[in-house]
Amino acid sequence: MKSPELRLLSRPAGSSKALIFIDGYLNEEKVRNSHLLYTLSNAGWRHSVYHLWWDSGLIESCMMGLAIGHWHKTKYRAKQVGRDYFLDLISNQISEKNVSLVAHSLGVRVAYYCMESWTEKQYSLQDVILLAGAVRRDSSKDWGYVASQIKGKLINVYSSKDIILRHIFKMAELGNNACGRKPIKEYHSKIINEDATYVMGTSHSASQSLNYLTELVKKGLWQI
Repeated sequence: MKSPELRLLSRPAGSSKALIFIDGYLNEEKVRNSHLLYTLSNAGWRHSVYHLWWDSGLIESCMMGLAIGHWHKTKYRAKQVGRDYFLDLISNQISEKNVSLVAHSLGVRVAYYCMESWTEKQYSLQDVILLAGAVRRDSSKDWGYVASQIKGKLINVYSSKDIILRHIFKMAELGNNACGRKPIKEYHSKIINEDATYVMGTSHSASQSLNYLTELVKKGLWQI
């Protein structure tokens, strides 16, 4: 696995916050930075933006097909990035002390293990937004604990009709549902489950998911 990289996309003058976007796996496209910056600006974000690039093995998967073994290999990579690399990248490259995360698909798994292993004292982990998350929503994951690690809200945006999570994820995970298709089961005061089915429909698109950020702001769920 190639080492992950944290890439600065924008740092406006006077920025006091940082937002990190984490890509997923098996998207129909990699999110173009211009679209990411446009959707964040449209939502009202006026601070620094970073993109966490990690080696999801997308090229390998194209060569091998959607094999279950490769799915689990990619899951492990996501866990490794979130648990073993991400905090060091933040502490070494980000000057802003307030950090928020926006993650899509298996990028949500990276975010999950970042929250779980968060030990930074000099940084404050603020809001974490999960888009079409390819992570199990049940008691196999300690959602209450990871939510307690952040200062703001853990917003889980899901669509019950998501075609990738409805078929490929359930098959690979032995019939279990992803948080990107159903609400996170565990109650915690910081966890917000947002049903975006009426907007997202069957799509698993990162670009379309990012467009929903504006809705979160309009509804008062994400206060920038």
